[in-house]
Amino acid sequence: MRAGILPIVALCTLVAACAVVVVPVDRMRSTVILVAVILLGVGAGLMWARRAGADAIHARVAAARARWAASWDGAVVEPDAAADPRDVALALPRSWRVRSARGRVRFAVDRMPVRAETWVLEPGPGSKRSSSRREVVGVDVPTGQVRLWVPLASSVDPLLVTPSWLGHTSEEPVWFPTVRDRVAAHRDILASLTIGDDRVILFALDDPRPETMLNRARLVRDVAVIIQVAHGRP
Repeated sequence: MRAGILPIVALCTLVAACAVVVVPVDRMRSTVILVAVILLGVGAGLMWARRAGADAIHARVAAARARWAASWDGAVVEPDAAADPRDVALALPRSWRVRSARGRVRFAVDRMPVRAETWVLEPGPGSKRSSSRREVVGVDVPTGQVRLWVPLASSVDPLLVTPSWLGHTSEEPVWFPTVRDRVAAHRDILASLTIGDDRVILFALDDPRPETMLNRARLVRDVAVIIQVAHGRP
């Protein structure tokens, strides 16, 4: 259905353009109308492609996670919903807002509960950025009063992964170098790890592959264990 929309838009634009040429009007008016018709057709096609493309991407990601969850003992797929405000406050970069959390799934890694979802991001007022999507993988763990950030890879645009509160970081706890070493061993692109408010959150590029989600889940699980051991918890 969607695949046929763009050809239909193109056909309608072509027919309208031909009609403008055929209908006897003065040349200047004909040129103006022709340009307007073409721009309108192109704009409508691009708008539809953008929406259909985003929906198609989400459908692939959600379907892949659902298939994976069916094979992972105890995994549960949850309906789309609003993102957890505490996750948003900890991990979301400045000048973005979360429209919704989609493709949500909960599962356990070595008995530790993990949650994963896709945030549909929209730029803030006045921003020229396009909408975006990020995979968010998190665990709950007592972190105390710290608020820390670890980038996983250098980025040409740090605003895509830098949390809004950066600049107000806490003094580094004694366990933080161990966390940095574990993060350095993880291979990912354009991602960041945030710690605070009794949670560990990985904020990264959206990826339809469940194995990427699972590798990210293992990372946040390992970081949570480091924090637990440092606080004398099993």
